[in-house]
Amino acid sequence: MIAFFDTNIYIDYLKGLFPSEVYDSFFREYIIRVCPVVYQELIRGIRTESVRKKVEKALHPLVFLPPPSNAMWIQAGELASRVMGNKEERSLEKIQNDLLIALTARTNGATLITQDHHFLKIKKEIDFKLLFFKNKLN
Repeated sequence: MIAFFDTNIYIDYLKGLFPSEVYDSFFREYIIRVCPVVYQELIRGIRTESVRKKVEKALHPLVFLPPPSNAMWIQAGELASRVMGNKEERSLEKIQNDLLIALTARTNGATLITQDHHFLKIKKEIDFKLLFFKNKLN
């Protein structure tokens, strides 16, 4: 089975807040891939060379899933207001990447491994495989 981590898993893992034995166990249970949207979120937040090296080391051996298609971008735009309700425009922009990540999981038949509660709301609108991991360290 194919799976990929959400951005929050990588961030916590790289900060030492996500147990490495749990992180490693996912590699034994799944074929781990990288979602291009997650990668974009990670590299967008890099501020130092040491962090860049940590991210590259964690992601370098992994294969990327295909990027979101035009249809997925359109669907994410259509779903944003349904998922977020009557929130301000900024909230709709923030949820866009999460919707693209969920749609990537569905399109590829992959399981998304996350700690982000937004995906529990998104799951009500989109059928995709979700493993919500509650980390006891944070």
